[in-house]
Amino acid sequence: MNGKVISQKRTYNVEYDEEEVPDACFDGKSRGEIGLEYISQMWDAYDSVPKFAYLNALAAHDYSLDAAHMPLSSENYDTTVFRFLSNIMARNDSRDTFIILRSDHGLQGGPHPIDYATQIEHMHPFTAVIAPAKHPSLSIDTFALNQNRLATGFDIYHSMRYLMSASLNEDKDKSKLLFDYGIPRWSYNLLRQSIPLNRDCNKAKIPMQFCPCIDERSDMAPGFYVGHSEQFELRKYNLPLLDYDWNIQQFVAPTLPGRFVPKKQIKYDVALNRNVPSPVCNTSFLDHYIDTGMLEESWQLINNITTIYPGSDVSGGIFLYPRQAMLLVYLVQREVASKVPIGSRLETVKPYRVCETGFGSGHSAALFLSSAPNIELVSFDKFDRPYQSATFSALRSVYGKRLTRVVGDSCNTVKQYKKTCDFLHGSSLCKTDNIDLIAKSPAGATLTSTAMSSLTDKSVYFGKGAQWATLQKNECIEDIVCFGEEKRKLSADLYLANGREQTISHQFCFARNTGNCGSERIVASKGQKVASKVQRQSKRRQWRTGDFCNSWMLKTPNIEAN
Repeated sequence: MNGKVISQKRTYNVEYDEEEVPDACFDGKSRGEIGLEYISQMWDAYDSVPKFAYLNALAAHDYSLDAAHMPLSSENYDTTVFRFLSNIMARNDSRDTFIILRSDHGLQGGPHPIDYATQIEHMHPFTAVIAPAKHPSLSIDTFALNQNRLATGFDIYHSMRYLMSASLNEDKDKSKLLFDYGIPRWSYNLLRQSIPLNRDCNKAKIPMQFCPCIDERSDMAPGFYVGHSEQFELRKYNLPLLDYDWNIQQFVAPTLPGRFVPKKQIKYDVALNRNVPSPVCNTSFLDHYIDTGMLEESWQLINNITTIYPGSDVSGGIFLYPRQAMLLVYLVQREVASKVPIGSRLETVKPYRVCETGFGSGHSAALFLSSAPNIELVSFDKFDRPYQSATFSALRSVYGKRLTRVVGDSCNTVKQYKKTCDFLHGSSLCKTDNIDLIAKSPAGATLTSTAMSSLTDKSVYFGKGAQWATLQKNECIEDIVCFGEEKRKLSADLYLANGREQTISHQFCFARNTGNCGSERIVASKGQKVASKVQRQSKRRQWRTGDFCNSWMLKTPNIEAN
């Protein structure tokens, strides 16, 4: 191209930051126009052969320190791109043409990156793919589905390689080898493969300072070109991590040195119930024991989060078992009240630790934490479902540090836990979690497990080789009482329903730890009794008459018959 620079100022084809009002034109045309003209000429000259063109536009890259001039180039380029796309889409060969428009990042020069919107732009680079709807390489349903998934430049590269590879019909082995070479194994073909709903930044290989997922980041402070806080500033200055308040859907401002921050007002407060009433047998309403407003709000938060992940493995919850929920709260409150001296102040009350295996969606965790102000709940779970970290953070914003977790396989983590547990709730898929929980608790501690369709199941309760049967045979538990839930219809939307509406009637039990099995694990598969090296740590207290509703009670299965 013949031409010359008319202006004495630097033009946009050179990167710079110091020019206040740079000149965007070269020989009377903008640099963006010139590059797109080349592509149009290439399409005209080689209209019948496969072709590929790449243009690095640099339409708005490190330009003008004067904020008033910053939008000018990008707005001008929008008009230029519109004219180019209109011409390309009007061509006959447009039905075989894929067009990808993509930005690399937002502004990064001068003071502009400190702006929060700019930081968000760095984490969400603009990408648009224009594809022929009837192209044989495209699955339109899959392509549309991927619009709302976590896609990266690696996936775009994978998709482009797929379009540009030789036909597999010519030489399948050779072509496949050629195609696979250099394709990142963690990437997806956006045109043919569905990106998993639970994909996160770690799986997508997105550096943390560019991760758009708030549940994976320790803070959302400006990081790009502003100190890279994710990698450096937090360590250097020991800055506090930001907590996300799911009630107001905002990050909670940290307390910094020299700055007074008023104490956060809690909408609901968990009260200490000193006069725990006996269960009301003709109802299973929780408001006899707790402020249900806080619990309902917590469960609504959980529902808001889990509905973001349709089709994921969302388990059931304690809300399916109202009788068990009421008895759980009743027993926990009674135990707490028995340990709190009359006239003692709340801040001096010793924590009462509930250990549960299987966090699920967090419904039972919220129930326990709503029962008494000194409840500490420790949840053992892998936390590998896509919604679990978010629901944990949501409940943490409501209940604070009283909620903690131990991440990993509960078959291993419970055994390694160093503290003792006052109340035990076994509800994981581990086949030894109830046995391991008993080993972590003193004599008199209460054990319960998730409600099952039958008490003679072979995993949890009293079937052959089941955990409770093993504990009973080895005299690890006593005072066993079992109950039945009322029959109720299960919505087809719940994961437990397997896509069909059905009627359920589950059963559950409570028992006391004898203190005989607190030092070593009982081998469930063989039913061997292991001698204890730990004496009973407290005097056991029998269940009292009227502790439970007789009309709800079931006969405990005979383990000898199993």
